Amino acid sequence: MAMSRQVSLASLALVMMAAPAASAGAEADVSLRGSANRSLYGPPTGACPAGTGRPVSGSPCMECPEGTWSSDSEEFCQRCVAGTWSDVRGLGSSEGCHACPEGTWSSQVGAIAPTACMTCAAGRWSDQQALSASYQCKRCPAGTWSSTEGATSESVCTKCAAGKWSPQTAATSEEACHACAKGRFSTKLGASHHSSCTACSPGTWSSEEGASSAAVCTACPAGTWSPAEGAIFASTCVSCTPGTWSSTKGASAQSTCTACTPGTYSSAEGAVSASTCKPCGAGTYQPIKAAADESLCIPCAVGNFSNVEGQSSCRFCPSGSYGDAFGLTKCTDCPDDTWTAGPGSIRPDMCAYWIKRPEPELTAAPADSEKEPAALFP
Repeated sequence: MAMSRQVSLASLALVMMAAPAASAGAEADVSLRGSANRSLYGPPTGACPAGTGRPVSGSPCMECPEGTWSSDSEEFCQRCVAGTWSDVRGLGSSEGCHACPEGTWSSQVGAIAPTACMTCAAGRWSDQQALSASYQCKRCPAGTWSSTEGATSESVCTKCAAGKWSPQTAATSEEACHACAKGRFSTKLGASHHSSCTACSPGTWSSEEGASSAAVCTACPAGTWSPAEGAIFASTCVSCTPGTWSSTKGASAQSTCTACTPGTYSSAEGAVSASTCKPCGAGTYQPIKAAADESLCIPCAVGNFSNVEGQSSCRFCPSGSYGDAFGLTKCTDCPDDTWTAGPGSIRPDMCAYWIKRPEPELTAAPADSEKEPAALFP
């Protein structure tokens, strides 16, 4: 029994003696492996080789993933900036991040594929690379529109047609172009304000929207006039009043309506020539312009007469005659051996026997120098 306990103790001593040696070998192995790790990835702090970086501080340097890069002065992998992307691992420079092309943009940092690049919206365009926001895509200017996505030139911005205008920038369809209102027109392409629509001039009108030429402005017909600018109805053209006429088309003022002369009248509205002015009949007169009715032709007073049409005044019955009625075209001669005291006698009893008829006056023949020049034509 005592022998057995001595063997066990000896065995235990041998094990205990062997244990330090094994432990020392294990420590040596760990030390070698740590040394190998440090030579492959570098020290646990500080810059990593180009194309590598630490996932977290104190971790080993690892290959930079897609969408990132690292130079030899960086400890951590840097993400490709917005507007760029990379599908390559281990990039050693930001120059390896591809720029989004013209007509696109990307707000994503560390993008790993070109699909991150979004096209500029319709109504916008860009001739620059690596845009990082949609607002950096330039707007089509007012007066233009574009339905093209991803445009790379302002040439895609189509101008509003003549007769239209638009204040909107970045418009995406032609519907953004407003038509000039009735009574107006515009010859300008790409107009951005309604002031580009010119009003039809006074004396004209137009019911057409979106007109592109002054040719749509229809002139008021002869016999009418209109002071309105930008008129939209033919009814804006006002007829010359009875007693007046006008042969002018597109007249803009009532002053173009010419008055019928004294001795004439016209009841026609919108008359286009002087032929509508009818003469007052014989035995009447009309002293004013623009008479609008035959009732304004006044019968000659007693003692007066008118033997022709269209007179503006009546004449006195000459001496030796009388007129005892209104509207005479001829005066009545006094009986033989009677005469009147003067012209304009109104009764037959004004012809008197005691009034002598004056003798005709004899006048000397004019000297040759006072004679009227001979007519050029017989």
